Amino acid sequence: MKDEYFTTVEEFKSTQPASELIKNAVIEIVPKRNNMTGFYISIILGVLFSIIISISAETISKLEETLNLLITVDLAIFACVFSIYSILLAFLSDNFMKRLARIPGEGAQSELKERTIYYESVLFLYFMVIGITGALILFCKCIPANFRLTSNLHFDNSLTFVLLFLFYSFSFRVFYEIKSTIYNTIVLFRASIAYRFLDFASENESNIK
Repeated sequence: MKDEYFTTVEEFKSTQPASELIKNAVIEIVPKRNNMTGFYISIILGVLFSIIISISAETISKLEETLNLLITVDLAIFACVFSIYSILLAFLSDNFMKRLARIPGEGAQSELKERTIYYESVLFLYFMVIGITGALILFCKCIPANFRLTSNLHFDNSLTFVLLFLFYSFSFRVFYEIKSTIYNTIVLFRASIAYRFLDFASENESNIK
């Protein structure tokens, strides 16, 4: 039993660099068999928004409007995810934490470590999208509404489309990740309730004896 606890201590006592945490965050949204729906939705929405804005006569103003809306939503979701992360760490019972530490995850780490890494990854994903969106808002504020990259309109529209497609696809994919966050939270809370009632049953058996 002590060895299990020491293994958990070893998993959590080391502090990973921010670059490693960001890498883990990006891995969460890399297209895999179980998350292709979110990938396709983000691609479709990214294409639609990029086309509409890149060919618009008011590209800068429309882009700024969507950026302001996106950063408001992202900040709200970031606050919610951070609250969930804090609540999970603060209020999960000791016995449930012990059980999660004993359950092997999909990799070499425990289920407790993998669940923790997931929520940390989601926080970093929203940190990245908020940072990129904020930088783009500042960029839009600093350039004139009729700004042109080159004298070739078709080239400008094409380049704008590519850049906006990358940004919007990433933003919508991170936004879609909230579905998995809600699911993981529900799974953890349901499992916590189940294990608590197992503890209650054990207490009742002890009292009867």
